[in-house]
Order: sequence, then C-alpha cells, then structure tokens
Amino acid sequence: MKRKPKEAIAKGLSLPRDVVFGDFIITLTGNQEVFVENYKGILSYDDGQICVQGNHVVLKICGRRLAIAYYSRDAMKVTGKIERLEYV
Repeated sequence: MKRKPKEAIAKGLSLPRDVVFGDFIITLTGNQEVFVENYKGILSYDDGQICVQGNHVVLKICGRRLAIAYYSRDAMKVTGKIERLEYV
C-alpha cells in the first residue's frame, strides 16, 4: 500500500522505478557474470554465495567459484558460474 502514491508520482513524472524506489538494477551476462547496481551493502561473501542488501530486499547470488571482480559505493560485478539469483 505504501508504494501506491510513489508509483503514481513516478508514473506522472516519467521517472524510472529504480530512481523512485531504489530498486536493484541487475544485468546478467550468460551465467558467467552479474552486474548489480543500487545495492546498499554486502552482507556475506564466499565462493558459493554472495548476499547483497538492497533498500527493501536481500539479493542472494548463488553459484560456484564466485568472486567480486570489483565494487563501488553503488555498483558491483560478480563473476563465476552463476547458478541462480534469489530475493530473500
């Protein structure tokens, strides 16, 4: 229910959802890399799973030989064998 007024404003001003709500922007290239934007922090990290905090949800990146190739304040690139992405 909280999002309804924001959705109306976003639609009325033609603003993208990620700008208004701070949603993740996820770009998956095959099963070898994933680029995540608009994250708030890295919660956990090992070679089988990386958990990333967003505004409203946690993104769990699962796979094998996972590595954070680079990260900045608001974007990161994960490489390895990406098997699945989950919202927790």
